[in-house]
Amino acid sequence: MKAILMLLFFWTGVLYSQNIKVIYMNKNSKFTTFQEDLFITKNNIVSIRDSITINTFDEKNSMNNNQAIFFTKDKLYKIFYYKNNPNKTIIKDYIGDTIYFVEDDIPVIKWSTNYNETKNIAGFLCNKATAEFRGSKITAFYTKDLKYNTGPFKFYGLDGLILEISENENLEYNSWVAIKVDTNYKNDYKIPEIKESIKIKLRDFLEIKEKKKEEDFDKIVSKAPAGTIITRHKIKRNEIEKIYEWE
Repeated sequence: MKAILMLLFFWTGVLYSQNIKVIYMNKNSKFTTFQEDLFITKNNIVSIRDSITINTFDEKNSMNNNQAIFFTKDKLYKIFYYKNNPNKTIIKDYIGDTIYFVEDDIPVIKWSTNYNETKNIAGFLCNKATAEFRGSKITAFYTKDLKYNTGPFKFYGLDGLILEISENENLEYNSWVAIKVDTNYKNDYKIPEIKESIKIKLRDFLEIKEKKKEEDFDKIVSKAPAGTIITRHKIKRNEIEKIYEWE
């Protein structure tokens, strides 16, 4: 019995010493998709959303009932999600050209896993789970073949690696699906360093971001011709995070 337990411990150690890379396609809106890479190396877990937008925007069909869709020209940067602690994600993000390391205390995700539905994703058999995450009802598919308590973006908390996430009520965007899982990733990926001296809480970061949006809007309005009537309506959040704990 002791020999069997020692052998089991050895194989578990081998599994967790693997370098793993998962490539997800993150459908961010009806018109844009990003690639997000998840790296699991020893005791480090980080997701990186690429700065390159994979556009599915059709300019010819952008006009509908005299309404047009415009994209801003703000520079995009890679966004890093440091996920060594499941309940606390550190995000390397930007407002303009200024770097912020944002501390996000992730609420406990209460998953329901009593489903028989399965799906094959990137060569792995996955089980279904559902939950509510910051105001969004979500469905996940996770594989028990890879015993990692993580997934894309800020998701965690299942008995296996999450390979797909989607929002139930908005099928046109807010989804992540793995297209490739490399369980023997050869490159020794170096996790970028977190600058502890410039950490900021998520709530403070969002307030700064909102203030920057207001300032940018005011600059646009100031250039409008005299007599132009402009009304600004607060738009309901369409992102996966619709309601935060302090709201």
